[in-house]
Amino acid sequence: MMGGAVKTLSVGLLAVALAAMALSAPAVAAEKMLPIFDTHVHYSREAWESYSPRVILDKLTAAGVARALVSSTPDDGTLKLYREDKERIVPILRPYRGRVDIGWFRDRGVIDYVAGRLGRGVYRGIGEFHLLYESDARTPEIRRLIRMAVARDIILHVHSGARPLRALFAIEPKLKILWAHAGMAAPPGMIRRLLERYPQLWTELSFRAEDIVPDGRLDPAWRQLFLDHPGRFMVGTDTYINGRWEIYSGLVEEHRRWLALLPRKVAKAIAHGNAVKLFGAGGRGGVWISP
Repeated sequence: MMGGAVKTLSVGLLAVALAAMALSAPAVAAEKMLPIFDTHVHYSREAWESYSPRVILDKLTAAGVARALVSSTPDDGTLKLYREDKERIVPILRPYRGRVDIGWFRDRGVIDYVAGRLGRGVYRGIGEFHLLYESDARTPEIRRLIRMAVARDIILHVHSGARPLRALFAIEPKLKILWAHAGMAAPPGMIRRLLERYPQLWTELSFRAEDIVPDGRLDPAWRQLFLDHPGRFMVGTDTYINGRWEIYSGLVEEHRRWLALLPRKVAKAIAHGNAVKLFGAGGRGGVWISP
């Protein structure tokens, strides 16, 4: 995820509310919580300079997070976590080598870097990466990235609006895409149309809890969308800055609060089951997804 005034403000506003929620909520053993597969985690340089891999894994445990889809800038952070717990951490590869580079999709060197790293055989996807415009998704470099993903049967974790998403699928309908933040601002109607048009599209809901429960009640359009397409949604936290790690348990609990408003079967699919189908359960699957 890229930084910016809007995101920084969002983190600041959420921090107070989520910290208060965490302090007021009763302590609950992790095994009694609705288990979570967090599909949007970053452990980038700022984070690893402040938190050891063990501290991060302890944060996941405290929040009841069974598995995590992790990408980092640079990629070393992902591998640090993966080496510490290969059953819990699912690595995916960001194309950003040292910083978030908005012109990466025109850089042949970046794609060469991705191709080389994929040769390690540990990555289950490529991303999270950013495409702001439809034209960004049509470069020769992106076409090459798509070919690599399809050949390896791995997912692309894409932060974009609807137009770049459509452009990617126009190039290769067999592509598998996890849409970051459900488009960040896309309304339920648009998300529905995309899901119904592209069967290889899934979406994760980091930064969307306030849209889903805008007044503490589950928005009817979102609720119907979840009921109609229960297999296409996942949850995420997007720990793109250390401030998100500082309130991590609160971010996870924020998802559990709206998931509790759905039928249990649907809630479990979104919380964990859908991600397990895409990325596997690891060694913890039988414990975490039992009825």
